[in-house]
Amino acid sequence: MGLFGKKNKGQRCPDCKQYVMVEGYGYCAKSIPASVNVRLLSGAALKRQCPKCPDEMTCPDWTAA
Repeated sequence: MGLFGKKNKGQRCPDCKQYVMVEGYGYCAKSIPASVNVRLLSGAALKRQCPKCPDEMTCPDWTAA
């Protein structure tokens, strides 16, 4: 097992390229057009446009880097 390996690899939202963190919760940004830079959107804009990821998809000890 690698020192920095991820638990449940492939079954967590953080492994998804569309995953974004807003105030400690995960959101799915799939519905945002590819031409929009998700990193430049405010937390309020993300909450309006993105559905919240289910708790079972988000590892509780994961934090945004």
